[in-house]
Formats: sequence, structure tokens, C-alpha cells
Amino acid sequence: MKLFRAVPLSLLLILGLILSIPAIAYASFHYMYPADPDAIYTNHGPLNMEWRKFSQNENFTEYLARDTAFDEDSLTVDILVLRNYQSPQTIIHDNSKVVYSSVVTHQSVNCRKRTVYIQDLMMFSKGMSKGQLVKDLYDLDWDRGEARPGSIDEKKVVTLCGFES
Repeated sequence: MKLFRAVPLSLLLILGLILSIPAIAYASFHYMYPADPDAIYTNHGPLNMEWRKFSQNENFTEYLARDTAFDEDSLTVDILVLRNYQSPQTIIHDNSKVVYSSVVTHQSVNCRKRTVYIQDLMMFSKGMSKGQLVKDLYDLDWDRGEARPGSIDEKKVVTLCGFES
């Protein structure tokens, strides 16, 4: 009688050990090669990319796309920027109210002039470029002026152009 009670317990123990092998392997892999906690991934239509956390304050967190394009002739860097707001934002555009929680912008950083231009802008209803595309503006060419000391734009110029701050 004791033999029948011991067999199911040992069988459960062996089965539990076998099933724990993938969890142990996964944990040991992440111990040796930890994942970057500042990297996020989005998948919204053509926006299937990896973003790296660039800056954060009490109002928003800004991420840069991993891929950048540097033009050596004009000394400009083209980047995609995801700005995720802590609370929904509201603006009036063309006499209509626009509420959005995240923005993806195509920006050009001019290393020679130390300026940041916004080329295109897409506003999304939810954070991390999820939800509905509530507004898109193309061919803007907004010049935000020379990067001020201590600003996010200056951090972009210094980081992407390789200048000393």
C-alpha cells in the first residue's frame, strides 16, 4: 500500500523538475544577458520598431528609434522620436479639439547649426503610439531654433552629433 502512495508523489516530483528546466534556463539566460529595461517595442502599422529611452521628466518620456540616418554632406541626423505623455494632451488645430497621449515625430538634427527641425508629426490616442491615429501633419519643417543649454534638443545634438556639452 505504501508503494502506491510513493509512486505518484515521486512521479509528481520528477514531472515538476522536468517542467522547471525551461524556467531555469530562461532565468539563467537573462542573468547572463540582461534585457535592456529602457528598450520598448511598438507595432502600429509601419511603426514596428525598437525604441530606446532617451529622456524623462514629470510630463513625458521620450524615446529614440534605434535606426538613425546621418548625412555627412549636410551634417544632419534624421531620427524618429516617440514622446509618451503621462496624461492626455489637448490642442486646438484647425478649429477642432485634438486629444492625444503619444506623438511620433520625424526630426532632423542639424549638427552645424545645433538646431532640431520637426518634419512630420503623428498623434495617437493612447500611449506608446497605440490606439487611433488622431492627427497627422506632414512636411512641417518646424525649426525649433538653436538648442538651449539643458534642453532635450541640446541632449539630442550632443548625443547624435558627438559634440561635447
